[in-house]
Amino acid sequence: MRLSRRTNIIILWITSIGLLVGMVITFTPTLGALTGTQTQTSAPALVVNGETIRDLEVAQLRQSSPIYNVVSEGPVADDLNLLLKDTLIRNEVVVQEAARQRVGNGEVRTEVDAFRVANGVDGSRNDEAYLRLIGGAGYTDQTFREYVRQQLQIRKYQEEVTAGVEVNEDEVRSFYDTNLGAYQTDARVLARQIVVTDAELASEVRERALAGEDFAELAREVSVERADVGGAVGGEEPQPVGRPAFPTNVATAVFSRSTPGLTPVVENAGSFYLVQVEEVIAPEARPFDEVRGEVEADALAAKQQAALDAALEELLAAAEIEVPAGSILPVEDAVVAVVGDREIRASELARATYNNPQIQQALSPQTATLISDFFKPSILEQLVDGALAVQGAETLDATFFGTEDLIAQSALSFVARDAEADAAEVEAYYEANLERYTVPANADVLRVDFDSAGAATAYRSDLLSGTDPDAAAEAAGVSVSDLGVVTRGQLRSELDTSLFDTEAYTSLPSGVREVSDVLVLTEPTDPPAEGEEASEPSTTMGEPEAYVVLVAVREAERVLPLDEVRSDVETMVLATERQELQRAWLDGLREDIEVDVRLASAFGESDSVIVDSDGTIVEDVLDGEADPDALEEVIEELETPSDDAGN
Repeated sequence: MRLSRRTNIIILWITSIGLLVGMVITFTPTLGALTGTQTQTSAPALVVNGETIRDLEVAQLRQSSPIYNVVSEGPVADDLNLLLKDTLIRNEVVVQEAARQRVGNGEVRTEVDAFRVANGVDGSRNDEAYLRLIGGAGYTDQTFREYVRQQLQIRKYQEEVTAGVEVNEDEVRSFYDTNLGAYQTDARVLARQIVVTDAELASEVRERALAGEDFAELAREVSVERADVGGAVGGEEPQPVGRPAFPTNVATAVFSRSTPGLTPVVENAGSFYLVQVEEVIAPEARPFDEVRGEVEADALAAKQQAALDAALEELLAAAEIEVPAGSILPVEDAVVAVVGDREIRASELARATYNNPQIQQALSPQTATLISDFFKPSILEQLVDGALAVQGAETLDATFFGTEDLIAQSALSFVARDAEADAAEVEAYYEANLERYTVPANADVLRVDFDSAGAATAYRSDLLSGTDPDAAAEAAGVSVSDLGVVTRGQLRSELDTSLFDTEAYTSLPSGVREVSDVLVLTEPTDPPAEGEEASEPSTTMGEPEAYVVLVAVREAERVLPLDEVRSDVETMVLATERQELQRAWLDGLREDIEVDVRLASAFGESDSVIVDSDGTIVEDVLDGEADPDALEEVIEELETPSDDAGN
């Protein structure tokens, strides 16, 4: 789920100083010991403005965040140590600056009491439970109150920095114009649904729908909801609706589709849902008057975040940092790129790389080289593009404000605002990407196995006379295996060939399902033993393993017509147009702004990664070819044991 811009702004500030106010006990169970006297006996690791941070404090912060311990050697371990040092420095300069804020004992007591109520340990009768709770995090009552006082000081410092920040009407309108992507409608669909209370009936209805029966008529026949309107969602006829129109897991199935079509049967609270998506409606910009209040709040939050970032950067620039001899922390924080007069340091690159949720999830000793040698240089290129965009924003006929990241994102959106998807481009994209809009052949399959050809033939005859598959199987003393909906390649080759490459099927009297000929599955013959000569080729693969009858609803491969998928095609064309406009603008800026990248990719200069505002990798460009799932696919391949693992 994508977070709102306002939520992202708050998270950016929190993570920029590395402190999670009010949540430390949950996420850093030993951090309370930082105030203990034992820290004074460990070696100094870092000195910030004369205040010493010792090895024990470093070790405790490392223990509080598992990512620091995932890789213990090599370039990634060096990066993580640098990130750890950077976090400590950022924390310390904020704590030092906030220390001058006055916080009374009554304020601390109120906050502690609120904490106790929230955790069910309020009141004197629960004093021991309270002490056990904070003790498990390494605190005594005294050190916990000192920690709470520190957090209140930081909160007051933040309020002081942002106290005078305001936005005027022109700024609100400009913020809307330069961030239109944040104020779009959600994706919507036109759809009909069928809801029944029996799983078998739901599967049968789906088979009938796949066989071509009218969905609205099926809804009128069997649905327990909205049957009178043929299952139309939103009105007497299908109306545009968003995710809230469906139960959560049903909505997931509906909105996972980028094109019209039929969902699988989805169970929810004892009912079974089948949804026919008739049209997918792409998001579109909401009118300014409709979202004015939201835009004003976001614009104010952006300016406040920028003020907080600027204050933090001033503290960092003025800080006196010393790494004592023998410290476990790295000394250097090298410049890895220069864009105009803007330096990008290794610590900034480490934050962008290892704060990426996908990289955090995938990081392991096995993937470390890939991340260090490929994805980190690629993310650096993205940081360079961001720095270019910030400087280029000053030349655009628009007002931008907020954090550097937000300004860069807004400027890139602004230069791509005139992207259009004309009819010729839509047609060309559709023709060039027919595979995207091709529904593969599939079959909803029941499998019945027999020990003899005669029994299989008799069963098949019963079906052709109108007997239900389950009833006929029960009479024959065998069971039916429901294989569900399968596509080519999911079953063993003989069954796969029968379903998708032959017409050896006969329609059953119901007109929905078809029954196959009797299929003979055989065990392959054993290969000759080592040193033994092969015999003459055999005309059979081996003894019969089973006699199989398949009962299926088969759907041939089909290409969705352009009119059904036009919305998706237009979205893809617009995305391509926007990307080309943005790249052209950035390339133009490089002609006027000197760029010096000092960290090369081991995979070549053409690699780059586009990272969304919430940290999600949305596009990888490898030798000029877009691959949105490159990271996940490569990581998955590396982490999947090979067939000969351990040999």
